[in-house]
Amino acid sequence: MSIAPPRIKRPKTVIEIPHIVAHRGASIEAPENTIAAFRVAGARGAKWIECDVTLSSDNKCVLIHDDTLERTSNGTGPIHHSDLATLRGLDAGGWFSDIYKGERIPTLTDTLETLYFMDMGANLEIKPSGCDPVRLCHEVITELKAAKKLPILISSFDDVAVSEMRTHAPEIPCGWLLETLPKDWKSEYDRLGASAIHIDHTALTPVSAAEIVDAGVPLVCYTINDVDRAKELFSWGVTSVITDDPAKLLTSIPRRPFAANR
Repeated sequence: MSIAPPRIKRPKTVIEIPHIVAHRGASIEAPENTIAAFRVAGARGAKWIECDVTLSSDNKCVLIHDDTLERTSNGTGPIHHSDLATLRGLDAGGWFSDIYKGERIPTLTDTLETLYFMDMGANLEIKPSGCDPVRLCHEVITELKAAKKLPILISSFDDVAVSEMRTHAPEIPCGWLLETLPKDWKSEYDRLGASAIHIDHTALTPVSAAEIVDAGVPLVCYTINDVDRAKELFSWGVTSVITDDPAKLLTSIPRRPFAANR
């Protein structure tokens, strides 16, 4: 009987995450997951953006949140059924405002190049959206290794993606995305080899936040547009909040507050 080799415990890469991260760019002011939204976020003082990366039918990394094209473009159908040329021909801005008509679905390469020259970093959410998560991870890794260096944090709801990133790119920190906190979160977090927990802020309580923070785990919350709520989360020890409105939060909370309740 063969015995599976023990899992190799890889050291976790630590990265300094800004206290305010722009959700899909400054998505309250510009069409989400577009270069325009990233530029607006940078102009408002954000140091990082959060964005969603998936694959076209010809396995090119593109930025879009949904599984289908209808909500944020003039296209139709599943993302992974369209090749890059088709996706790049769509209008990804007119749905938001006439000002942004003609804005395109960006590639990951476009995004990394833009962020590099704006001196910004990114939380890249791996979103399989019907494509193979393993192939997606490997395409992302290839692009990141070829790109100019900038601060990057990967995250995903997909356990396969988190594990794949940790196995094949252990130098890139990877957050575990959650909607709710499982009772056995710590053992699963350690098993995945994740570098942070990213969770819906409504799923947290002061007690559960303290449990995570006291375990030395960076805690990132999404999606917070209310200043008082953001301040409350920081008082619980939260590391970073992801917001559609970075201008408002950065104006009201220009730096990470001291965690008064910790």
